[in-house]
Amino acid sequence: MQNIFCMKVVLLKNVKEIGLEGTVVEVSEGYARNFLFPQNLAVQASEQAIKAAQDKKVRVAKKEKKELVGTKKMAAKLDGVEVLIKAKVNEKGSLFGAVNPKEIVKALKAQGFVIEPEWILISEPIKEIGKRRLIVDLPHGLEAEIEVIIEKE
Repeated sequence: MQNIFCMKVVLLKNVKEIGLEGTVVEVSEGYARNFLFPQNLAVQASEQAIKAAQDKKVRVAKKEKKELVGTKKMAAKLDGVEVLIKAKVNEKGSLFGAVNPKEIVKALKAQGFVIEPEWILISEPIKEIGKRRLIVDLPHGLEAEIEVIIEKE
């Protein structure tokens, strides 16, 4: 049963408690005109708007599938890679500062890997020379294990 004060709209962005981007929802006419439309969160549902939303969903799905394939390849290549980092140490063999994810990313980039610092999971600061196994938390829920070797500079 359709209420005369309701309107079908296509959401242009995710709207909390209403729906996800690209879905067709029925909302009150006042809510659509006073909030959704001015905020560019939705457009009135027309055949053209619905088709555009469906086309965008297909494009996004294809893009995500392509990214997943690329990430799987990177995870396979990255798994087991050794990364050598040279650092300054004091007379006791401790590092002056901790090795951080940015340094590991830089070393990986020199080996041809492009990853983000936040993907490297370090449970506790690396402050001593030696070997350390770390997990790289890649997008799409994939992981790779690398070995970081810290040597005296």
